[in-house]
Amino acid sequence: MRGHFWRRAFVMIVLALARPAAAQQPIVADLPLGPGNSERVLLLPAPQPRATVVLLPGGAGLIDIGSAGGVEREGNFLVRTRDQWVARGISALVVGPLNGSSLLGLRHTPAYAAALAAAIDFARSRANAPVWLIGTSQGSVAAANGAAHLPGRVAGVVLTSSVTERSRSGETVFDADPGTITVPTLVVSNQFDTCGASPPADGNRLIAARARSPRREFILVASSALRGDPCDAYSPHGYLGIEDQVIQRIADWIAASPTR
Repeated sequence: MRGHFWRRAFVMIVLALARPAAAQQPIVADLPLGPGNSERVLLLPAPQPRATVVLLPGGAGLIDIGSAGGVEREGNFLVRTRDQWVARGISALVVGPLNGSSLLGLRHTPAYAAALAAAIDFARSRANAPVWLIGTSQGSVAAANGAAHLPGRVAGVVLTSSVTERSRSGETVFDADPGTITVPTLVVSNQFDTCGASPPADGNRLIAARARSPRREFILVASSALRGDPCDAYSPHGYLGIEDQVIQRIADWIAASPTR
């Protein structure tokens, strides 16, 4: 009987260790940014995360984060795939707009770098894990700004479908001092992206501008699915149809980078 008891106990312990960690609830926070200013963030925590990615959407940045963690106007590539990071053991922090207003023309500024610092500090307060900035389209301007001006807070940066040509925002990634970035940098483009603001070949220019990055790479992917305008999220510009593939390649690149 005693042997049977210990065999059952052993099996129960093995099953408990094999069971995946329970998913954690999303966390919504309004971060103060000075008198009368704030930004809302949504944290999707992974159990014992190996990193936290700060997701910076494109366009005007006008996503609506609800108090329960839901997101309206979530079509953006990074926003609609936010749960996929958690499945890979990476926490995801979605950053909303300042005071709910358009971010066009503001993402390269010192004021927006300060807003990013608040979001990064919030992420670091929730988990002792390296923080990466990931921007897409206009959001790549914000990611480059943070990587350039907050190097002590940021482990690395990923720029996807980056705006390198002038458009309605009046700013590009090159306005965010990319030559001062000293953290690992990954640039991702879709070879079928026909948005005039983000020519895929400019990925080489972005890499060349980051001469001080200790690790840098340009990845060119391919998908031609299109629903709507070439600069919208459901297009090659937004990696329609290959979202999982792109996220996996980014996650693998992050995992292979030195932590800090």
